[in-house]
Amino acid sequence: MRPEPNRSQRGFTLIEVVIAVALFAMAAAVLSSTFVNALLARDRVQSNDIRDADIRAVRMQLLLEANREDAEDGDRYETLNNGEANWRAEIEPTEVVDLFQVFFEIEFSDPHGEQSPTYSEVLYLLRPTWSEPNERSDLLQEKKEALLDSRDFSRF
Repeated sequence: MRPEPNRSQRGFTLIEVVIAVALFAMAAAVLSSTFVNALLARDRVQSNDIRDADIRAVRMQLLLEANREDAEDGDRYETLNNGEANWRAEIEPTEVVDLFQVFFEIEFSDPHGEQSPTYSEVLYLLRPTWSEPNERSDLLQEKKEALLDSRDFSRF
């Protein structure tokens, strides 16, 4: 006759322990993956902030140019984090007096991290010092004539 198992001795079976360890391993893998992704995202944000600061500094060099020809020629600027920046601008007048469309390009000699060495953007700048006097007066005359043509004085 077999002895009856004692009900007071309770424990985990081998299968229950293996399942618990597998669940713990899966949870640990998911948590560690999430942590690594958070660290990588934080690093990318810091790298983008550094690049944005250098872009703002180079853009300020364009904004400080009082002469249109000098602005179109571009210049070199030593950045804090991306090496030397060579910038240039293509400037086109718009139909608004003293408003210019600027195609602005920057090329970094030593980009931070895995970022592109080039950056470009389109700006609209209100710059009276860039206007040619004769172009400005012609544009003002055209706008004045268009305004007078659009008004109907015969109603009065």
